[in-house]
Amino acid sequence: MPKIKVCGLTRPEEAGMLARNRIEYAGMVLFYPKSKRNITVKRAAEILMVLPEEIHSVAVTVSPTPEQAEILQELGFHYLQVHGELRKDTIDVCRIPILRAYNITKAPVSAEEHEAIAGYVLDGAIPGSGKPFDWELNQKLPFDRTGRLFLLAGGLNEDNVAEGIHCFHPDIVDISSSVEGDSGKDEKKIRRFAEAVRQTATNRNTNNENIEK
Repeated sequence: MPKIKVCGLTRPEEAGMLARNRIEYAGMVLFYPKSKRNITVKRAAEILMVLPEEIHSVAVTVSPTPEQAEILQELGFHYLQVHGELRKDTIDVCRIPILRAYNITKAPVSAEEHEAIAGYVLDGAIPGSGKPFDWELNQKLPFDRTGRLFLLAGGLNEDNVAEGIHCFHPDIVDISSSVEGDSGKDEKKIRRFAEAVRQTATNRNTNNENIEK
C-alpha cells in the first residue's frame, strides 16, 4: 500500500489532522510567494514543532538557492522537494534527501541529477493546478525509478486515486488541493482520501486471495 503525503500545510493545527489520519508525509511550500500555500520560515518552524516525529516533513521549493537549502535543513526538514531548476551548488550543500519534482512535459533528467536525488515526484503539466495528466498516455515513465522513491502527484482525489495507484504503483501518493476547504486543509477530506487509498490495498489483497483459491 502506498504511503500518503499531504502537501501545502499552512497552519499548525493541520499537523494534528495528519496525525489523526495516520498520514506519513507532510509538505510545506517555502520561498515561493506565487503559491497561495507559501508560508514563512517562522510559520514552518511552528508547524514542525507540533508535527509528530513519525511524520516525515518535506520542504517544497522552486529553484532553491544553496542559502535557502541551508535554512530548510537547519529548520529540521527531512526532505527537500525541488521544482524548477535543481542547481549543482544546491545539491552540493544538501545533506537531506532530495525529491525531484518532474513535470510530465519536461525533458528527461540528466544522469548527474539522477545520481543526486532520492526520489521523483511525478506531477501534472501544471504543478499545483489540481488537474491530473493523461495517465493512460504516460504510463511509460521518462526516468528510471529503480532504487528511488516514487511519488504520484497532480490532481489526485478520493475518486481517482485507486486508478492512479493501479497505473503507476507509486511508493507515495501526494495530495494537496483536493483536501482543502476555505481556510486550509479539511480533515474530513483528508480522512476520505486516506480511506480511499487504504481501501485500494484491501481490495487488492482480497483479489489476490480469490486468485489463490
